[in-house]
Amino acid sequence: MSSELAWYASIFGVLFFTGLGLPPVPEEAGILYAASLNAVHPEVRWPFAWLATGLGIVCADLVLFGVGWRWGAKLFEYRWVQRFLKKERRLQLESRFHEHGMKLLILARFLPPLRTGVFLIAGAARYSVPKFLIADGVYAVFGVGLFFFFGTWVVGAIDHLRTWAGHWAIYLAAAPVVVYGLYRYYRYLSTREKRGDPEAPVSVAQGPAAAPPDGRPETRPEGAPEAMAAARELLRE
Repeated sequence: MSSELAWYASIFGVLFFTGLGLPPVPEEAGILYAASLNAVHPEVRWPFAWLATGLGIVCADLVLFGVGWRWGAKLFEYRWVQRFLKKERRLQLESRFHEHGMKLLILARFLPPLRTGVFLIAGAARYSVPKFLIADGVYAVFGVGLFFFFGTWVVGAIDHLRTWAGHWAIYLAAAPVVVYGLYRYYRYLSTREKRGDPEAPVSVAQGPAAAPPDGRPETRPEGAPEAMAAARELLRE
């Protein structure tokens, strides 16, 4: 029982801190973490994992809402806030908040760059707390549920594939990465050829065409007679 509570507490903690932007990763990664625990660990039951996920997100949103409510417009004067929420964008959102507040709150869930700023604006604009909780609850039930159960299915399928394929799963997972890398290299060579860039060196020690390798003097056989004549003049002097 203690191990189960530890898993649920970790789910809540991960979603709470990712919801605050600490570290700066999308909260969908935290939902995938909860889904992975539910798929891999039988003792982690989906109703409680889903509940811990939703509570972590709602609590983080309430903290952001409270920060905006407490410090108001002064909060947006800080440079670290202006980095992820420009003044023009903030004023545009504020002008629409009281009319389309719930739509913006729900839409912001799917726009990670605006998510934190929208919740701060909601608090600074003194948006209705019951409406804020309703919008957050709708997402916690339907949005989180969609990501949670889809992630559980994906992780379960991967785990089943690993069990079925054994160590061959490594090669199965690496094959698309290798194919994509080869494709990108082919595109790079094609773009290079279209630009008319010099040909790629034959080896890493050879420089581009018409350029001497580093540390070696430039050689021009056609200029050898002039060089020899100049050397003789220097010797005579």
